[in-house]
Amino acid sequence: MPTWAEVQEYARSKYKLADDRDNSFKLVFEYQNKRLQAVIVSRFEALNRDWCDFASACCKLDQMNPEVALRKNFQFAVGALCLDRDTYIVRYSVQMATMDMEEFELPLHVVASTADKLEQEFAASDRF
Repeated sequence: MPTWAEVQEYARSKYKLADDRDNSFKLVFEYQNKRLQAVIVSRFEALNRDWCDFASACCKLDQMNPEVALRKNFQFAVGALCLDRDTYIVRYSVQMATMDMEEFELPLHVVASTADKLEQEFAASDRF
């Protein structure tokens, strides 16, 4: 069970962070096809517990029909599509109390790759 400070230190030691704040940091992955995908990892409190959240934007509301988004959600093993204002976000949250660093790595990469695939499918450009 890592603390948020330990999660931050782990990420700082393993990745080059694009942004680093007290309760969040951003990583940008570059894939073999030269596409980039940003993931914001943050800490929040809910239900009297600390959570680690992974979020990556994939496209605008007008680029994916909401029914299609719901059908896509059913296909995901990790994460779900959420709507933040007019932007679809692939998001996954895990309790810090039960998380290990392997559980940090898996959603980090799955959220990023899922968002990038959706962006390729629905968005006109590599914006996120």
